[in-house]
Parts: sequence; structure tokens; C-alpha cells
Amino acid sequence: MKRLIYTAYTIIALAAASAVSAQPIMEGQAEVKNLSIGRNGSQLTIDFDIDVTHLEVGADETVILTPTIEGAGQSIELPSVELMGRRAYMYYRRNDEQSITSSPYYIDRAPKRAERKSGEQTIDYTTSTAFADWMRESKVSIKQNSCGCDPELLALGTTPMMQITHERHKPQYVLSLITPEPEPIKTRSEAMSAYINFVVNKYDILENFKNNASELSSVIESINKVKQDADFTITSIHIDGWASPEGSMSHNQRLSQNRANSLADYIAQKTHFERSKIVVDGRGEDWDGLRELVVKEIEAETQAKILAVIDDSTLSLDEKDARLKALVPPTIYRGLLNDLYPRLRRNDYQIEYSVRNFNLEEARQVIKSDPSKLSLDEMYRVAGSYPKGSADYNYAMLVAARIYPAAVAAAIDAASIQINNGEWDAALQTLAKSDTSDARIIATQGYAYAGKGDVEKARAAWEKAAAMGNADAKHNLAELLKSLEDKMVTKPIN
Repeated sequence: MKRLIYTAYTIIALAAASAVSAQPIMEGQAEVKNLSIGRNGSQLTIDFDIDVTHLEVGADETVILTPTIEGAGQSIELPSVELMGRRAYMYYRRNDEQSITSSPYYIDRAPKRAERKSGEQTIDYTTSTAFADWMRESKVSIKQNSCGCDPELLALGTTPMMQITHERHKPQYVLSLITPEPEPIKTRSEAMSAYINFVVNKYDILENFKNNASELSSVIESINKVKQDADFTITSIHIDGWASPEGSMSHNQRLSQNRANSLADYIAQKTHFERSKIVVDGRGEDWDGLRELVVKEIEAETQAKILAVIDDSTLSLDEKDARLKALVPPTIYRGLLNDLYPRLRRNDYQIEYSVRNFNLEEARQVIKSDPSKLSLDEMYRVAGSYPKGSADYNYAMLVAARIYPAAVAAAIDAASIQINNGEWDAALQTLAKSDTSDARIIATQGYAYAGKGDVEKARAAWEKAAAMGNADAKHNLAELLKSLEDKMVTKPIN
């Protein structure tokens, strides 16, 4: 997994440095003790003590100790400690002099001023500053200056004190694969439509009437193709007969039933398939089909007139037909009668068949030549016969998702391959074809979003799946939240 990058910073408690007890400055005359640097949200706080017991400061001299933060080519000076000799301090107190280090930056941050007294002396120091992103990798130093009667500062050196770094938790996400349920009997179906022409108000099939020869040939060929495949066994054929709206509804209902029966008889005769296994249903007038054609092919103004009739729920079907006939101009109805109605008179048929089971060696060949013959379970057995992650394994799993896109197991397992290859968008597309309300699909989507760096979508997906009880999502969400914590680490610079 790629390491997640997140731009928001969470609140972290102050992190004290596990440092040596003291670090010398001023050529060893002073020591910085108990230095700690911490971050609380948007504030960086620096706290330390300066032991100046052995520091010599002339009566007119001021020693200036300035903490600085440097990193990424940027730096900032924090309020200074000004340690004054006796006369310098008295002059400052009597004349209310500005600090030597006064600047617009320090207008609200007065430096800490103290008189250097004889004997033991320790000055405590605490200040805070706004945390900036460049400070994530930086160092804190103490800059030392001095001045006397001449106000010009004398640089005495800079001592590095502490290194600041930031670390993130590296999330360890989990992605569980799923074994599909076996398919004991493999059933398949193929749906097609036949536009058989009949003499007006007749239902006898005439092979040489109009284009019937090619239509009937196509029907018989489609059935024989399934029938003659040794791997298939036709279990039933369903025929739905449809009529166009002209004439009475009851007449068209009978006509659609009789025409469907005629096609069933013809199929049984030509293919020698058992007539008892051909199920026929006369569906009557196809008003839904008419509406689709009108929306698709009729220009707007005329379309509105026709749809107003079709969509009027207060009218019976026969009343709708009469209203269509009465539309003005009459060419509207003639257009329906000549151009659209013939396409409503049809027989939809569906061939249902079972597929024999294949042994492993057969399935290895069939998955390459005609994978739709295999059950999902058979495809998994093929995949499992190869080393996991091999080209053959991945091929079988990706084919399974292509043939069974709605299967949750196939979608997740194929997406996991794409995720491992860094194909985040391809994985999301695979998952989108399955049941997107399934917690396992949602959890895997979160994994893909995390991989492509979309933390917000990953978090939303895992929160949703976790609320549905998915264990992977709960784990991954916890890992994600830990990775968003911006932990500051400090190390003394010796």
C-alpha cells in the first residue's frame, strides 16, 4: 500500500524531549536545561531553563540569547532572553529603554530581561509560536549575541539544541477475499425476438409470407445451436406473444395468444423439441413498447399529442386506441399504423438450458474458449489450481468478474488483483458493477480509495461499512484514523 498523505493536522499533546540534562552554550559558561518542545494543535511551545551561574557579563554589557527555528530554507526568531550587567540593567530601568531586540515581529512578544547577579542564577523561559508546515522538519538553536556601550550587536555564535521531526502511523489495511457459493445446477438463458408476419386477423404461420422465411430460420437456428451443443440441455422455451393496439383489446389478447401458440407448434415440429416444454403467454397489446417507439422516433409536437393519450390513466385501452385514431391531422394515426404498429406484433422467446459440469482439466480449457459455460465455482477451482498471483490465476479471477459482474465474491476478488497492481480506478469500476449496497463491496471500495490517495472517500466508505458490521472496515477505519495523527518527535542535537 502507498503511504497515505493527509493535509490536516490533529491535536497532539506536548512531546517532551528525552534529552541529556544540560547542553552548554556561551563557550560552556551557561547551560540550557530541561529543554522541551511540543505542539498543541496550531501552536508550537518551547520551554527550557538557562543556568547562567558561571556566565560573566560586564557591567555595561547585555548578552542576548535568541531561540531560533530553522527548516526548509526558512527561519524564525523567538523572543530573546536579555541578560544585562548591573549598569546596563539600571539604565534600562531608569530610562524605560526599548529592548535591543525590539522589532515589529516582537511587538506583542516582549523579551525576557534580567539582571546578571552574582552567584547561582537560573532563568526560566517559555514561549509559543504559530506552527507552520515548514517546521515539520526543522531544528531549534540558541543564537548568542552581545553588546556594550556600542549598540552594534556582536555575534557570539549559534548552538543547535533540538531536532524536530514528524511521523505518521503507517496503516496496515486488510482486504478479505470471498469464496462464492457453489452453483449445483448451472442454468442459462438466451432471450430473442421474432417478427413473424401474419395475415390480418389470422394466426397461421406462412413460411413464404413477406420476410417470414428469414425470421423463422433465425428462430430455428438459435434453438438448434443450443440443442446441438453437447454441453447444454434445453429445459424449456418461453414465448410471449404481442399485438399492436388497433382492434379491440379482447380480440388482440386472443390473437397474441394464438400467434404465440402457432410459433410454439412450428418450433416443436422443426426442432423436435417437446411441445409440452414450450410455455406460451399471450400478452395482448404492447402499449409500453409503443410508448418507447414514440419517444424515440416521433418529433416533439406530435409526440406530445400521442403521449397525452397513452399516459391518460382514466382511459381504457380501447378508448386510447379510439383517441389515437381521432388525432388531428389524420396522418398521425396513419404514421403509427404503418411505421410503428408492425414492430409491436412480435413473439419474444427465451431459451432456458442447463450446462453440464466440467472437471478441472476441462474447465481450464473452457475458461479460455467459452467461459460462460462455467459456473463461478468452477472458475474459482480453475484459479485455485494455479499459484496465487500468477498470470493464470489472475486471468481466471478477472474472467470470473467479467462473466459474473454482479457476484460479490467475483467483484471483490478481481478488484483485489487490480488493487495489488495499483489499478485503483479499474478496481472501483469492477466493484461498481456488483451490489454496491453490500458492506463487503463498500469496504473494498474504501481500500481502493485509500490506495489512490482519496482519504475522505476511503473514510466515508469504511465508516459506512463499519456501521453495517463489517470487520475489515472497522479495522481499516481505525488504521486510517491513526495514520492521520501527526506525531511530533524531538531529538537533542549533541
